[in-house]
Amino acid sequence: MALDTEKSVADSASTAKVPTTHPIGFWFFFWGEFAERASYYGMRTILTLYLTAAVGLAATEAGPIQYRFKAAVYFLPLLGGFIADRFLGKYWTIVGFSIPYVAGHFILGIPDRFAVFIALALLAGGSGVIKPNISTLMGRTYDEQRPGQEKLLSSAFLWFYFSINIGSLISTFALPAIRNWYAGPIPDKALLQQAYALAYQFPAIDPVKLVELVTRSRLQHAYALAFQFPAWLMVASLIVFAAGKPFYAKDKRVRRETSPAERAERWKTLGKLAGIFTLIIFFWVPYEHNDTIWVWFIRDYVKLPSIPPGALFGWPKEDFHIAPDQVQSLNPLFVLIFAPFCVWFFRKIDPNNRIFTATNRMLLGFGMGVISALLMWGAGALAHGSSTAPQGFIVPDAQKISVLWPAAAYIALTLAEVLIYGTGLELSYTAAPQSMKGFITGCFLATIMMADLINDRMSQLYGGSLTDKLTDRGWLSPAWFFGVMLLIAIAAMVGFYFVGRRLQRQSAAEAAHASE
Repeated sequence: MALDTEKSVADSASTAKVPTTHPIGFWFFFWGEFAERASYYGMRTILTLYLTAAVGLAATEAGPIQYRFKAAVYFLPLLGGFIADRFLGKYWTIVGFSIPYVAGHFILGIPDRFAVFIALALLAGGSGVIKPNISTLMGRTYDEQRPGQEKLLSSAFLWFYFSINIGSLISTFALPAIRNWYAGPIPDKALLQQAYALAYQFPAIDPVKLVELVTRSRLQHAYALAFQFPAWLMVASLIVFAAGKPFYAKDKRVRRETSPAERAERWKTLGKLAGIFTLIIFFWVPYEHNDTIWVWFIRDYVKLPSIPPGALFGWPKEDFHIAPDQVQSLNPLFVLIFAPFCVWFFRKIDPNNRIFTATNRMLLGFGMGVISALLMWGAGALAHGSSTAPQGFIVPDAQKISVLWPAAAYIALTLAEVLIYGTGLELSYTAAPQSMKGFITGCFLATIMMADLINDRMSQLYGGSLTDKLTDRGWLSPAWFFGVMLLIAIAAMVGFYFVGRRLQRQSAAEAAHASE
């Protein structure tokens, strides 16, 4: 008894000596992740319109490319963890894969299909492999330099999460603005006048084709300049992260074989969560269209607002027109609002998690996903302009729908994301035994990969892109396509209701058995 008392006193004394401030390495993690995520999400924001407007792909071609890219980003964390644990360690894996990541940003500005494939492969490899290692290295740094300071570590991860979304918010709004600034007004009246004057002097010149050629060239140049922004952000991220090496935890590589008992436990846990994970896949299926098909729909059918000169403390200097892909910035903005609000709300209303259990919070997220899909279906049903209209058909402003429809859908989808993603990670982590928490978390992230692989095929059904030839479009109008997504969202919510209840009863029975 005396020995136990002496040990507890010694542990208390050692904990008391541990500083209660963030270690120096945290700030390198924070600013490095801020720049990297701003780089990644900014690139992804303008990628959809780049593939169609600058590279010249139809929506049915561009969609699968982007879905495969996102699927690779969510598959490669499994490979990244393996490489770091077995061979290179966390630090050198991050640095090593950051270099091709930077190269991918620069190559992406080349408006060629083959260059796009190479660039996206490099970007997927860099982003996917880095993704699981930087947060793990930060956690190890706190374990080594601030042992026992769990609240400090929790605070660090909260700020880390905020750095991701602040970087995303800035870049998702800034990159479309940079592109539009260099592209200039489209159609350009001065350009049209010059083309027709040239055609008058040289009758063999087709003024319409000349305008299309010059406009495409100017757009390609504008995108190339816009992609420089995330490219140099990624360079800054790499420099900041590499500079912090002396302040990080010592990198340890562990090679340990999984025992038969652990393998059996792994399969048991996977079987327990299989139903939940399967239904989460079908939550992500409608969700993952928000940066592709939603953008094309907004471009063609939605009347976008403009900010008058001097409205925001003297900015802008002249009329600023919101771009179709700029509406995506509502997602990181409302993540920053909903994430802390949900934490506060659930702790205040239900501190013991008796009502808002993990499965009930996720069920609420599925419900918000249904509301988001319902709003997009309503927008599709109200949209004027036939999906069988000829290529280049422009819906008159008087017939376009209000931007409030997709804006409300983005906001509802963001709340669904906060409830599903955050709670799903928590549920996966708590349900898994200590030896396989990383593996189960990786399986949870793989649900997004599976949804993107499904959307690789589903996106080819969308026939509402008015910039494409009729022969290149899918056979579903926007209303029908979003209606299918709504049915998938409803089916996933209903299925989760029953599977979640079963998991809740099973967990309660296991807890009762353990207490006995």
